[in-house]
Amino acid sequence: MKALPLRFNYEFSRVYRRAAFATGRYMTVHVFHRPKGLKHNNTRIPEDILRVGFCASKKQMGAVGRNKARRLMREAYRHLEPRIREGNDIVITLKCVDELPSYAEIRREMEVLLSRLKVLKAGACDDEKSVDQDREVLSEEHIT
Repeated sequence: MKALPLRFNYEFSRVYRRAAFATGRYMTVHVFHRPKGLKHNNTRIPEDILRVGFCASKKQMGAVGRNKARRLMREAYRHLEPRIREGNDIVITLKCVDELPSYAEIRREMEVLLSRLKVLKAGACDDEKSVDQDREVLSEEHIT
């Protein structure tokens, strides 16, 4: 199932205010389990969908760096998406860093933080590739 994006400021604010969060070296993950009957523009949000938003700190990176960071986070999330339980709103924020971390570091940390928040399904795996194999397949020049 493909996740829908969080688009509006009040959706991000709701997640930041009411969500559980876990912090790592490079990112912070907020997870809000939506209650039944939550509405958006007077229509109920289905309980079986997943919504996600990506943010990058504005402090040290310019627009190009923030866009690259969001692309890296989206790609790492895409590999973990089949393992994530539905009915959650997730906001993943990259912290202020001097140098942008590699794809493998982002994916590894995202998986650790999501499992710490008990959002990943037990026993399911997305594919047979490990993070080391992904590093070979998806080298740095492919993510520019």
